[in-house]
Amino acid sequence: MADNVLDGDYFCQEVTTIINKSSFVEEHAKSRAPLAMLALASVVVEKIVNKKKMAQHFDSMTFTVPASKAMCANPHYHSIVGQQLLHVDWIKVHGLPVACPGCRNSLSSDRSNFSKNKILFPMFRINGPPSWAIIQSMTCRCCRGRCAANDGRTLVQLPQHAALSYPVESKCALTNKNSHLGRCATDMLDMLMPTCGNGDLCSRLLCNAINRGYLRTVSSYYSYPNLNQKRECINKNEHVRAFPPLGDATRDLYDEAANSDNTPWGISDYHRHTREIQAAQCHRLYAEDHTHEVTKNCYRQRTIGAEASWDVATETGEIATAALVPSTKTKDLSHAAMSLSKRSGFTPKAMCSDRWPAKTNYWEQLFGKSLEGRLGLFHFAQRLTRTMRKRHIDYFAAINQLLDAIYCCCLLYTSDAADE
Repeated sequence: MADNVLDGDYFCQEVTTIINKSSFVEEHAKSRAPLAMLALASVVVEKIVNKKKMAQHFDSMTFTVPASKAMCANPHYHSIVGQQLLHVDWIKVHGLPVACPGCRNSLSSDRSNFSKNKILFPMFRINGPPSWAIIQSMTCRCCRGRCAANDGRTLVQLPQHAALSYPVESKCALTNKNSHLGRCATDMLDMLMPTCGNGDLCSRLLCNAINRGYLRTVSSYYSYPNLNQKRECINKNEHVRAFPPLGDATRDLYDEAANSDNTPWGISDYHRHTREIQAAQCHRLYAEDHTHEVTKNCYRQRTIGAEASWDVATETGEIATAALVPSTKTKDLSHAAMSLSKRSGFTPKAMCSDRWPAKTNYWEQLFGKSLEGRLGLFHFAQRLTRTMRKRHIDYFAAINQLLDAIYCCCLLYTSDAADE
């Protein structure tokens, strides 16, 4: 068969022929992948992969479903046009040897998930429906171990020009998972999870991406000119069979990925962030405070007994330490404070606290008697305003004049210090 025959019209005809078989529909009735994608995968494997024509029809390891002139009359094929089918086989596609994660000997290709069980591996994205992949399984002749081609332990040992062809970060390609999150989705998680920790929001965004993709497919299908025939679009339950993880599973996935060592630098994000915090130095001023809002994002807050988060910020705005504490008592933060005082680069000359001058002797024992304590400006104003009668007729006028005087004095002091 010539290469120019393998176009959109050919794939549309073959997919239609396969889906019209009742035996095929009954066999894959419980499959997570759409029937059209399974039918297309069987045609691609038979006509392209087995015939060694991947270089002509694949972009690296990705096959994009081409459009067809006859797809306006075939809702199944029309529903998958533009979607991606990946064939993850590093030995066949890139010619790269893969080492065994256990004994470091070379792995040899065995069978794929499609050739064995006729299943496809989903990768959920934030910009549309999921991509589907044929995953090659590899075995080690030495230790008899087995490793998938899309495992994070496999991706981390590949050069970046090859690893980037698989749209999943190596730290997020977790072992023994039935789906992966695409690189665009994990980039979103890296921005949202540290600040709000809302796994439900991330899960809803992934589900919404699939729904929006289906709506665009339906509107596109019915927008074709009338061909004097009754056309019905594919049912959503047949088109969308695989769903992204829920909120708790999304959060657990992010935590597991943050503790994974399958990164180009060989250290997990958790340990890297810990080292960055421990490397923060202070030679002038630091501020310590308790934060209660951050504990609302803690998983199982009541189980671990997290009442507040004690944190220390330096003059450069960096966080030098942060620890969950069961109360705001000094004894609960003492261990973290003692560890902070033993750092070689942490030699402050002054500190700001919302409870100064309470526990002055404690802080002088940690950082020396030359440490100067300061009450924060907000808490200084609060100690004055709390003693005033709120129902007095001149209360708001007095408050405004007091705050104007305090901030004016602070600004004058800052400008004089800058001039000196």
